[in-house]
Amino acid sequence: MKLRKSALLAMPAVLMTIVLLGSLSLLTFHFKAILLDNYQAKLKQVAKITARILRDDVELHGDQHFGFDLLASEVGNSANIRVTIIDDKGVVLGDSQIPGHELDQMSNHANRPEVKDAWAKGSGLSKRFSNTLGYELLYYATTIKETKSKHHHTSHGQGHAEKSAETEESYAIRTALPLNILSQQMLWIWLWVAAISILGVFVVFMISRFFNRMLDKQARTERAALEGEVKERTHELSLMQRLGSLMSACTTVDSAANVVHPIANHLLPGCCGGAITLIKSSRNRLDLLTQWGEQWKGSERFEPSDCWSLLKGHTHYSDEDGLEIRCRHSANENDICQVCIPLVAQGETLGVLHLNYREQQSLENNTAKAESMAEQIGLALANMRLREDLRQQAIRDPLTGLFNRRHMMEFLEQRIYSAENQHEPLSIMMIDLDHFKRFNDTFGHDAGDYVLKQVSMELKQGTRETDLVCRYGGEELCIVCPDTSLEKAAELGHMLVDRIASQGMQFNGQSLGNVTISMGITTRTNPEIGLDALLKEADTALYDAKEQGRNRAILSGSVPVQAQDSNQKTDN
Repeated sequence: MKLRKSALLAMPAVLMTIVLLGSLSLLTFHFKAILLDNYQAKLKQVAKITARILRDDVELHGDQHFGFDLLASEVGNSANIRVTIIDDKGVVLGDSQIPGHELDQMSNHANRPEVKDAWAKGSGLSKRFSNTLGYELLYYATTIKETKSKHHHTSHGQGHAEKSAETEESYAIRTALPLNILSQQMLWIWLWVAAISILGVFVVFMISRFFNRMLDKQARTERAALEGEVKERTHELSLMQRLGSLMSACTTVDSAANVVHPIANHLLPGCCGGAITLIKSSRNRLDLLTQWGEQWKGSERFEPSDCWSLLKGHTHYSDEDGLEIRCRHSANENDICQVCIPLVAQGETLGVLHLNYREQQSLENNTAKAESMAEQIGLALANMRLREDLRQQAIRDPLTGLFNRRHMMEFLEQRIYSAENQHEPLSIMMIDLDHFKRFNDTFGHDAGDYVLKQVSMELKQGTRETDLVCRYGGEELCIVCPDTSLEKAAELGHMLVDRIASQGMQFNGQSLGNVTISMGITTRTNPEIGLDALLKEADTALYDAKEQGRNRAILSGSVPVQAQDSNQKTDN
């Protein structure tokens, strides 16, 4: 009797338990299927967005597109999903959870089920347990094909030609989500269902519909947020790429500075003002190059020791962790948060990027973008400096520092064209050091090089900035004087001859005697006179100056131009 009574009393509880367990089981499978569908949709969405960004960037920038690992990290971190980019051989090119320097240690992914299905069918989906992580993961993979144009040179004899060829490259985009999140969400659903299951099947049905709608809305919200964030990131990357492209095309530092202004305003919201200072070649001072936004109130010239970012070697904030430590070059404005970022390229510090913010939060939000911008500016400045150094090496004489003959000929061609259009006179002075061979034999070639450099320096200092002083060859020099009449050229030639003759030169404590020059001067007044004829006239006048005793200037087809006591000077 007691046993039967206990069984009868327990029957409702048993039936309730059976109904509850059945309901929970059915609802568990139902919600699990919904969540898996949402996870799959999210994985497909992220893979689709990643493929679109990669395709657009390859089409826009070709081989110069940003790295696969950077793309995987940006999209994966934004969506909180693991993103992997794999080539058609199964080699991992980028992974949002693996640092770039460790990618070559990853195993080949060609035999992964989802990757194999993607190559075979265009997309693949798989689920498997990770022994390393200790839980299951859901994987989705899709493939894209890109056509690239490559240029190569072919040579035929002495000629060269450039050909282009198109190559097709394929990539697999794989996304992954851990399924342990699914277990946590399912436990939460179980608790809710257990609490309301006593209200009956109808209430359970209504709640299931409510959760379906809620999950769909959440998925739509997450997709919208993801697309918005990816769009913002893509815009930032596009601005950064544009900054690098424009600055690499600049030929002068001033033009590069003008490029920074509009891009900085869009890339760094909340920045109320900025400036760039560059280190002088002497490395003992920085000068203000450019500024934008609010008026720069800091020092326009300061020493490297006045900036904490140069002393520390990395970014310095004026207000960090509640401590306010400002650089000595900055203005004391309590309502301004300042940041200094060194401009470094190839291990060399070129200057500093200074940014001002009124809100600390805006500064913190833009720190990564500001440092990326500083890196782009540093690389561009380094490339411009390298190009300028190479250009100077190509047009300068290494011994005297004067322009070489090739640059002089190019300059003369330009000036002749300008003189014809503007009807301006053009004068040329051909100069030779007197008895230079005898001087080398007497004092040695080192002394000869010293004299040649000193004479070059004196000629450079004695002429105008618009005049071009060149080493024509050996000990022969040439001065091109644009917009200079024959009378002015004669006056300048007379002064230069006397200036050199009055210099008492010494080398290694030894007196080198009286160094003199001979000069031939000609002026182009007839538009029909060509460049070669003009140089020949100046050279003929120089020969006449040597024939008439040296240490003098002779006009083309004229008489010597000298000081009154020139004929009394010692002939060297």
